Amino acid sequence: MIRINQIKISIFEIGTDREKEKEIVKRHAAALLGCRGKDIRKFRLVRRSVDAREKDDICYVYTADVRLRDSVVGPSAQTELAFVNSLRNRDIRQYTGTPLTLPTDAGERVLNRVPTQKDTVKNESAQPETRQEELQLCPVIVGSGPCGLFAAYVFAECGFRPVILERGDDVDTRTAKTERFFESGKLDPDCNIQFGEGGAGTFSDGKLNTSIKDRGGFIEFVLRTFVKFGADPDILIDQKPHVGTDVLVDVIRNMRKYIIEKGGTYLFHSRFDGFECRPAEIMPCSSAEKSAGKPGDQTPDASKQCICAVRYTDVRTGKREMLPCDTLILATGHSARDTYEMLRNSGLELAAKPFAAGIRIQHPQELIDAALYGTERLPEKQEILGPAAYKLTHHAENGRSCFSFCMCPGGYVVNSSSEEGRLCINGMSYHDRASGVANSALIVNIDPEDYYAYTGSEDILSGIKFQRKLEEKAYEACGGVIPYETFREFKEKNPGPAGVSSFRREFLGYAATADVRGMLPEYMGDALDESIHAFARTIPGYDSDEAIIAGIEARTSSPVRILRDDTRQANIAGIYPAGEGAGYAGGITSAAADGIKTALAVIEALLSDTF
Repeated sequence: MIRINQIKISIFEIGTDREKEKEIVKRHAAALLGCRGKDIRKFRLVRRSVDAREKDDICYVYTADVRLRDSVVGPSAQTELAFVNSLRNRDIRQYTGTPLTLPTDAGERVLNRVPTQKDTVKNESAQPETRQEELQLCPVIVGSGPCGLFAAYVFAECGFRPVILERGDDVDTRTAKTERFFESGKLDPDCNIQFGEGGAGTFSDGKLNTSIKDRGGFIEFVLRTFVKFGADPDILIDQKPHVGTDVLVDVIRNMRKYIIEKGGTYLFHSRFDGFECRPAEIMPCSSAEKSAGKPGDQTPDASKQCICAVRYTDVRTGKREMLPCDTLILATGHSARDTYEMLRNSGLELAAKPFAAGIRIQHPQELIDAALYGTERLPEKQEILGPAAYKLTHHAENGRSCFSFCMCPGGYVVNSSSEEGRLCINGMSYHDRASGVANSALIVNIDPEDYYAYTGSEDILSGIKFQRKLEEKAYEACGGVIPYETFREFKEKNPGPAGVSSFRREFLGYAATADVRGMLPEYMGDALDESIHAFARTIPGYDSDEAIIAGIEARTSSPVRILRDDTRQANIAGIYPAGEGAGYAGGITSAAADGIKTALAVIEALLSDTF
C-alpha cells in the first residue's frame, strides 16, 4: 500500500459533494504518482484537514492510501517500495500498518483450558462455589462512559459476558431527565449530565479528536466502531471529528444492544459501593524481574490482596447486592466523587494530580468564522467547511497557562451539575452545530500545591474540595442557575454586573447575571483576563466587551489518579483503574482507547493464566 500525504486541493474545487470529493482526490493522487486514474486498483481517504493560513486560498489537505496495479509497480512489496523510492517525494511512502484485531476466540479458550487447583473459588458472601473460568468470563465494569463502553464491547467481541454497573439510567431515560433538569432545575444526583449511560461525554459536542498517538490502531478502531453503530462516516477522515450529542445517543444505545446480544449484562441504577478481597494465593513475578532476566517463578505474597466480589446498591430501592468478581475495571468517570472517597477508605492507592478549571466564553459564530476563514466569499466557505473551531493557548505573566478546551462551534453552554448545592457548566453541540453561537471553556492549570493552599489541606482528595468550593460559589451566586457577565464586567471586576450585550447567549438551563470573576482565585481571574486579550491577536474581536463569560467550569479532568502498575492493575490484584476518572485519559477517544487496552490486558492475563 502506498500512503500519500499533503494532497492540497482548494475547498472550492471540492465543494460539498462527498462522492465527487473522492474522485477529485483520486485524480490528484494519480498525478502525484505519475500514473493514470485507471492504474489505481484500491483507493482510501485516510485524513482530511483544513489549511486556512491563506484566507483567500483555503485548502483541504488529504492523506490517502493507494494500491496500484501490478503492471505499474510489480507484484511484490519490494517492487512497490522501489517504485515509491523512484518518486523521490517525502510525502509518498510505503505503508505497512495493520488495523487492530481482537482475539475473538479468547473466551472459548479460557473456558476450555485445563482445570487447575485454582479453578474453584469460595465466596460465602456471594454464592457457594463458582467455576473460576465461568467467573472470569464475566468481568465487572463500573461505569458505562466511553472507557467502560469500549471495554465491554471488546469483551463481548472476544467471547466474554461483561457485567456493566451504571448508577444512572439508560441513555434515553437519561436524556429525558436531563431535559427536565434544564426546564425545572430539579436534579437527580444519580442520573444527570455527569452520570448515566454514555458518561459525561454524551452531553458534549461528541468530539473525537485527541492528542494521543495511535500506536496500534486504537483510535481508528474507536472511530470505525462509532460508524458501525450509526455515526457519520466523515469522522473516519476528519482531522477534528465530532459526532454530536443527538447522534451520540443513538450510537451508545446501539452499542449497548449489541453487547447484550453477545451475552453482556447492564445493571442500571446500580451504584458501586465497594468490594471484598481475599489473600492472594500465588502472584506472578513482577515485570521488572522479568525484564531483568530473573526466573519467572511465581511466589506467594501474603501482603497482596485479590478482589473476589463487588458490592452495589439499587439507587431506587436502597437494596444492597453482592456480585462475585475477580476482574473489576474501574471506569467511573471524573465526577464520581463519592466513589473516590470509598476507594481511598478501602485501601486502594490514590494520588493527587494536576487539572484545570475556569470559565466558558461565548461569541457569535459569525465572528469566529470571519476571523478564521476570512470575510471574502464567507457564506460559501461556511457552507463547505461548517462553523469554525479554534484552539488557543497563552502563557500569562503570572506563570499560569491558559487554554481553550472543549470548544463547541454552534453550541450551547449547559448546566452540568451533579451535586445538590453545587453548580458546574459544560459545552455541547448537536450534529448540525447550528445554534449560531460559539462557546469554549477557557481554563487555567491548577497544581496540587494550589488546591492544598486553597483548601488548607494536603489530603489526596483536596482537588475535589477545591472543585466543590468553586461550584458552591457558582450555585450560591444565582440560586442554582448559571451565572454570567460580559467580558467588560469581568475585566473591570464589576461586583454587580448587568450582563447587557448585543451578543446572543445560548444556555441550556436557566441563567442570571453574577460576578463570575469574584468566584475565582485571583491568579485564575488575572490569567483569564490577560489571555482573552492575547487571544484577540489570533481572533480579532475575541476580547470584545460584549463577549459572554459564564462559570464555573471545574470538571475538565479528574483531580485524582488511581494508581496502577504496568499490568494496569491497582495495588489490589484484579482491579483495573481505567479511563478519565482514574486519571489516564482526557476526552471520549482517549478514554475509549484506554478501555480497549485495559480489556485486552485482562484477556492477555487470563490467557496466560497469570491471575
